[in-house]
Amino acid sequence: MRKIVLAAAVLALTGTAKAADMPIKAPPMVAAAGWTGWYIGVNGGGGWGSVSPHVTDIGPDTFFAVANVPAVTGNGSQHFHISGALAGGQIGYLFQAGRGIFGIEVAGDWTDIKGSVSNGPTTYTVTPGSAFSWNLSGKSDWLVTVLGRIGLDMGSWYPYVTGGAAFSHLVYTANFVDTFYPSNVTNRFGKDVVGWAIGGGAEMRLGQRWMLRGEYLHIEFDNVAGNGVIPCGVIVCGTTFSYNVKFKEDLGRAVLSYRF
Repeated sequence: MRKIVLAAAVLALTGTAKAADMPIKAPPMVAAAGWTGWYIGVNGGGGWGSVSPHVTDIGPDTFFAVANVPAVTGNGSQHFHISGALAGGQIGYLFQAGRGIFGIEVAGDWTDIKGSVSNGPTTYTVTPGSAFSWNLSGKSDWLVTVLGRIGLDMGSWYPYVTGGAAFSHLVYTANFVDTFYPSNVTNRFGKDVVGWAIGGGAEMRLGQRWMLRGEYLHIEFDNVAGNGVIPCGVIVCGTTFSYNVKFKEDLGRAVLSYRF
């Protein structure tokens, strides 16, 4: 019996010594979550900008005295400001290589960015007993952006620059009022247009799946154009205005996304 107890004690001491000599493994490191993957979400914010029309009297002009034309087209070419809200959603994909973050995103927004201005009444140079006025307005009804993105991983957030194409439905209205004949004519142009966008922002992680970012975009559209006839109520009297209008928009939006 003594021999059995002694043998058991020797074995226990030997096992304890071997265990003490074994290296202790550190707990496995948990890799920081990367940015690669698909995401979808919502966004909202506001926009401001300007509408810059250019109107030309292309005739055949039996409406104005020649000396009156510069004042008429000059007042009709005055730029004005627009502003309003936007809201929508987005879907995109991010790819991380080292500290570099690359992405592409498609976003669609309802917009109510609009503005107007009234110029006049202005007295005619040649016919001082009469006057004219312009009432101008512009509006953006919706916006779609297709943007690429490049950023730098800063851990739980990253700054980025972005740029690409923008699509929108723009409406421009020019109302011309004349007291000489008299006349009150409205020319309205609505068009789906393509422009360009550039901007930047910063995105941060909210847990493992959610991301929140603030973004600024500058967008320009410059191909809203058309012709409008200005009659004076007499068969042989009238002229045609040619309009060429540029829209500029600056947007600020907050973007919340869920990562898959």
